[in-house]
Amino acid sequence: MNILKSKLLNKTAVLGVIGLGYVGLPLAVEKAKAGFKTIGFDIQKSKVEMVNSGHNYIGDVVNEDLESLVKTGILSATSDFSFVAKADCVCICVPTPLDKHQQPDITYVKNSAESIVPFMHKDMLIVLESTTYPGTTEELIKPILEKSGLKCCKDFFLAFSPEMVI
Repeated sequence: MNILKSKLLNKTAVLGVIGLGYVGLPLAVEKAKAGFKTIGFDIQKSKVEMVNSGHNYIGDVVNEDLESLVKTGILSATSDFSFVAKADCVCICVPTPLDKHQQPDITYVKNSAESIVPFMHKDMLIVLESTTYPGTTEELIKPILEKSGLKCCKDFFLAFSPEMVI
């Protein structure tokens, strides 16, 4: 934890955001504006291309901020999850639509966690920010991430911070 804490305090930590939608892109922009090198991940190549060309598609993001952050290299986007290995903290901000029974469909959350596993490293922090039911972090995400061979609270850190869009 001391290594991660030091990187966060001296702003050398690399931050990742999975899902560049209405929650993820503004979050990635704010992290970059705070001075952290930030990598956005999305499976939609069109979003990745728009971010990397500085084109905004989210109302909560100031066009000039996005363009400036991309030009300076502090913010970039990719659909290549191997870049997770460069991140010290990764936030999962993917959709959780309701299914036909009005229950959250956590397929995107599960797939995101599985995409992280091959690239996890010690002292990494993973934060689930997607809206979901109580217990998702502990009962679903933790066991998936521990398939990496790393143990939660010993080798990596896991948190839940639900997004709030007003």
